Amino acid sequence: MPPPVAQRRLLEAAQCDLVLEEGPPTPEAQRRLARLLSGLKVGDEVLVHSLDAFQRTTGELAQLIRTFLELGVSLRIVSAADEVETLPPAENVRKVLALLADHEARRPTRLPPGSASSRNAGSRKPLSKYQVEYARKLHREGTSLRSISLLFQVSPNEVWEAIGD
Repeated sequence: MPPPVAQRRLLEAAQCDLVLEEGPPTPEAQRRLARLLSGLKVGDEVLVHSLDAFQRTTGELAQLIRTFLELGVSLRIVSAADEVETLPPAENVRKVLALLADHEARRPTRLPPGSASSRNAGSRKPLSKYQVEYARKLHREGTSLRSISLLFQVSPNEVWEAIGD
């Protein structure tokens, strides 16, 4: 992603009323964002430079965007001054995202059925105390939950459950 200053310029050029800047993702920053997003109402718009700003998996993004659309909130992605993608709460978009979000909610694992790793997914042990300590250290240093989850081959939610306060 471009530097925060460039992102801010793009969002301000797109007439964004309120710009939030966060440093490295921390549990507290994610809680603040969740509280802010839970206060959205009909007619609000969320502008981001890219979907990476939410720091979520594709399935989690589908669930979040579905929530926006159900609330009547539009999502605008401003990746360049002349490139603005808008997801209004239209019925066809809502249906597609509802299907994707429901699919994600039903999946016990992020692995496709039949893949080699999914055969042993149910028997995987939780993170050891040493892995949890290392995950906490990485997170304090600014490593994303997604990166940590890839390192230990667990979901970002499992990492958060292990290291969260």
